[in-house]
Amino acid sequence: LHRQILIAELPGHNKNKYINDSLVKFSRKVYLFIRRNKIREITFFAHSLGGIIPIILVKNFIKKKIKIRKFINYEGNLTKYDTETLTKKTVSYEKSEFIMNKFQNLIKKCLNSEKKSLKLWGDSLLKTSPSAFYDLSKECVKISETNELLNFFRIFFKRKVYVYGEKTQIKSSEYFFGSVRCKIRDAGHFSFLENKEEFGRTFWRLI
Repeated sequence: LHRQILIAELPGHNKNKYINDSLVKFSRKVYLFIRRNKIREITFFAHSLGGIIPIILVKNFIKKKIKIRKFINYEGNLTKYDTETLTKKTVSYEKSEFIMNKFQNLIKKCLNSEKKSLKLWGDSLLKTSPSAFYDLSKECVKISETNELLNFFRIFFKRKVYVYGEKTQIKSSEYFFGSVRCKIRDAGHFSFLENKEEFGRTFWRLI
């Protein structure tokens, strides 16, 4: 059985060029790639904001001819509570103020933090377009205001796993996401950087 791992980086992230792509536009590009390459079977592994992409794909683009084997959601945005910490604060500023001032302050705070996870996130932000961060945050807040994402995750995806880092505070009950939950030890939101060995074992087991 031949399988490939395809990584779709969000617009303006990891030094990718940002050309004002929305989450829906980006999802359509992913779909066109899937169709052009005649991919017929997919396992989604999505992290953080990227957790919205498989839902947009399935709701708007992917048809029955393409089989979704499983959706593995690693602390992906599914509810309005997932945007409480930073995303909503980001869009509380005017875009110009955030780009000129607040974004750099955020990076400095992360890099100067004693927490490993925040330092790692600061490194990630250095490779991110401030305009992309703001625009996608704004869209994420809007999409997450209702329970639509969570309900779709619960009902549509028959085989699904919610993954989270041991250091992440999950306040919801074990059955909240309607799926199996998988905890990655000694890690938080960035276990693929914080604890690569444990993340690797978990990833291959779930895939």
